[in-house]
Amino acid sequence: MANAYDTLGVPKGASDEEIKRAYRKLAAKHHPDRGGDTAKFQEIQSAYETLSDPQKRAQHDNPFQHHQGPNGSHFEFHFGGAGPEDIFAQFFNQGFGGHPFQRQSQPRRNKDLRINLQVTLAETLQDQRKSVSVQTTKGERFTVDVNIPRGVGNGTTIKYSQMGDNFFDSLTRGDLYVIINIIADQRFELHGLNLVSNLEINSIEAMTGCDKIIQGIDGREFSIKIPKACQFGTKFGLQGQGLYQMNTNVRGDLIVNVTIKTLALTDDQLNILRNL
Repeated sequence: MANAYDTLGVPKGASDEEIKRAYRKLAAKHHPDRGGDTAKFQEIQSAYETLSDPQKRAQHDNPFQHHQGPNGSHFEFHFGGAGPEDIFAQFFNQGFGGHPFQRQSQPRRNKDLRINLQVTLAETLQDQRKSVSVQTTKGERFTVDVNIPRGVGNGTTIKYSQMGDNFFDSLTRGDLYVIINIIADQRFELHGLNLVSNLEINSIEAMTGCDKIIQGIDGREFSIKIPKACQFGTKFGLQGQGLYQMNTNVRGDLIVNVTIKTLALTDDQLNILRNL
């Protein structure tokens, strides 16, 4: 298991404030909305969740707490009064390589569950509510209604406490993490909150000028007036037609980038152009 202190770059005796400062700095650097790696961002989040919770931090610092017997050994027969799931949990935690009678500390709760939820780029323009099906290790299925905020970014993780796995009845249920995956829209390139779209015109249109219609991310149509002698790479900006910043009214722009396609002309047509 990854060491949470190494992930956040803090010493083992770091204070809560030092841990929080390190987390904020790394989260800002690696956030997917800023071009960061989603897996790295999730690792940073997991490390912070571990070190910011006193019980999780204690378990992380001392994962194997053996009970020492009177003869100095680490063997302890401790089955009296334990339920079947407690005994199984004791062996389950050993793994297949552990000694069959060597007892390690029982996990304090069931494991967390993680599921991916896909959202289109256009759906990020409004608050969304989507239902997802979750299956536990026992094979039980249940449905969770996920509230997705406007402006949600790729890799955003929504936590639902105690809605994770429930394999061991005697332990607290784990948490559920819903990870948002944004489906790319091939019509647009993402530049932060701005959307960039290409508009192709032909060489005659570039010389004479024309009016063109372009569609925004939400389906709205906008008229763009192409001036005479328009050059390749000319850009037009449609203010406030980009993506939203999550939990704010801040919205980016739609940038239209003009590309020019050269027409294939006949010899007669070329001669006419030359004479011009």
